[in-house]
This record gives sequence, C-alpha cells and structure tokens, in this order.
Amino acid sequence: MCMSGMPEISSEYAADYKKISVAGIFGGTRAFGVEAILYSETMDVTKVLQTQPLNPGRATVKRIAECELIIDPLQMKSIHQWLGAKIQEYEKLFGIIPSPEELDSKLKRDQNPDQ
Repeated sequence: MCMSGMPEISSEYAADYKKISVAGIFGGTRAFGVEAILYSETMDVTKVLQTQPLNPGRATVKRIAECELIIDPLQMKSIHQWLGAKIQEYEKLFGIIPSPEELDSKLKRDQNPDQ
C-alpha cells in the first residue's frame, strides 16, 4: 500500500485483447445495468467479383458481433460522462457531429431536391 492507504494499481492487456472498429451497438436495459453488443461491418464483394462486367449492386455488408459488454449503473454514468467530454473535445477540434436524424434528413433532401 502507498501512503494514502490506497493499494497500488497495476495494469496489463488481456491475452485476447483486440482493437475493434465499432460500426454500431445494440442491447438493452437490464436489472443489473445494460447489455451492449458491439459490432463491426465489412463489405463482402465476393458476388461483385463473380459478375462480368462487375456489378457493384451485388455487394453485401457483413455484420460481425465482436463482443458483449455488461455495464453496471455506476459505470454507465461514468461512460456517459467520459463520452460526453470526448464528443465536446472532438467537436471543438473538428466541428459539430451531425445526429443520425440530421444525416437522414440531409440524404432525403439531396435525393429529392424539389421537396
């Protein structure tokens, strides 16, 4: 123990540690907090490459469930505060991040400019 009475903390990476490029999150509220399943996405062009001429319309997206997080209520709050601070920091440096609804609305306006 150090002088403050708190134990010394050490850290290390788990043997199965990996970096995940998160494409989305899915889950729900439970009595113990939340379950959150993180997933990534990859473009599968196998069917595209089987056409002559190449047909990009045959591309598919493959979603891969990468991991499930079980998060207790105190950590939910902590993550919320941390993520909120990171969003503010990011937007200060790079500009406002549009919401999914704003992106969807812009896409619809761009596709139907007369409306």
